[in-house]
Amino acid sequence: MKKKLMLLLCAVCAAALFSGCGTGKKENDSKKETTEEAEGTEGKAEPIQYNADEYVELGEYTGLTISLGSYDVTDEEVKEQVNASLADYPVYEDLDKDTVEEGDFVNIDYEGLKDGVAFNGGTAQGVVLEIGSDSFIDGFEDGLVGAKVGEEVALDLTFPEGYQNEELAGQDVVFNVKVNKIVSKSVMTYEQADDAFIEKNMSSQGYHTVKDLEEGIRKTLEENKAATKKTETQAAVINKLREVCKVKSFPDGLLDQRIKEYMERFESNLQASYGIKVEDYLKSTNTTEEDFNEQVKQLVTETVEGELIISAIAKKEGIEVKDEEFAEYKKNIVETYGYANEEALIGQHGEEYVKNVFLSEKTVDKILESAKVTYGEKDASDDSAKGEEKTPADGSAEDGGKETSEEGTGKEESSKE
Repeated sequence: MKKKLMLLLCAVCAAALFSGCGTGKKENDSKKETTEEAEGTEGKAEPIQYNADEYVELGEYTGLTISLGSYDVTDEEVKEQVNASLADYPVYEDLDKDTVEEGDFVNIDYEGLKDGVAFNGGTAQGVVLEIGSDSFIDGFEDGLVGAKVGEEVALDLTFPEGYQNEELAGQDVVFNVKVNKIVSKSVMTYEQADDAFIEKNMSSQGYHTVKDLEEGIRKTLEENKAATKKTETQAAVINKLREVCKVKSFPDGLLDQRIKEYMERFESNLQASYGIKVEDYLKSTNTTEEDFNEQVKQLVTETVEGELIISAIAKKEGIEVKDEEFAEYKKNIVETYGYANEEALIGQHGEEYVKNVFLSEKTVDKILESAKVTYGEKDASDDSAKGEEKTPADGSAEDGGKETSEEGTGKEESSKE
């Protein structure tokens, strides 16, 4: 359970140890670094000013030795992803069966009426519904059990009080449903798929043959692994720096400020992703508040240590950000992470924060020039790069980009939500 909690903490604080390293701001001749907020400074506490080199004893940060796992894409991974993609396009075959039973897949037309008038989103044709899947509102599926193929059934139902469409929440409605046929459902597999199936179902995505699909998926996996390789290499560098460099102390109030920032982000992401509060999460994961706070403190402490070390190295090496390269960096970030424009990026994070993330990346790249990095030989016990993500995009979990949520079809939303 503790491992699960730490993974979520690291996910929510995706900027940990790298993009949180926004401490390179210089002010006039004092050359003081200052913390910056990931979401900009509006409404936030005043940044704490400090000179990083006063708190860090730099060790030998050149010539680091780092070993990481393989980032090659295997044929088996391509096959698994092909199967995952094909699963979105089930194959239905008509059955001779004429009476609907629990567990059947039925092809139906339906129209929803409120006070005798069809309501938006309540009508569809040719929908395949699994009876017993609880995909539609209570009573809809049960009301079709025993219906005959070709029969029309009128279902008097009530939308739940918490239904997201407030106009329908708690309202009595009638669904007129026609059972067109009962079908079987199967999933196409890598071994079974042919060019005709791909053309029929996936041409809109640019795939016309099985080879097209395989090549497209392999390319996507390679791009994802290349990005993961970069971020995990940078994270491993910072963890190694924490081994060879020593943070003697922390600027007054910095840890407390960062803990507060991370807790706000954690709570926000819990609410946005799961609709729960921290106390609900702790209860569901059987975690005490004391353990939780200790793990938050551990994560933030490691994060700030990385920030201080990187800032001190950047200052010693004379690493700076030039206007032209910074402009190009912002452009790439906007394109890579889907910001509407540069103004949206800066509006969310603040100009200085993004600049300091870039300075941090430049510093790590400088260290990598002399580092000895091997891939494919990482020891299973080495967790130096786990749980880290390094982009100025706000640290929500969530992304890692590997998990996606898929909205339900309009037909199901209209009846179940």
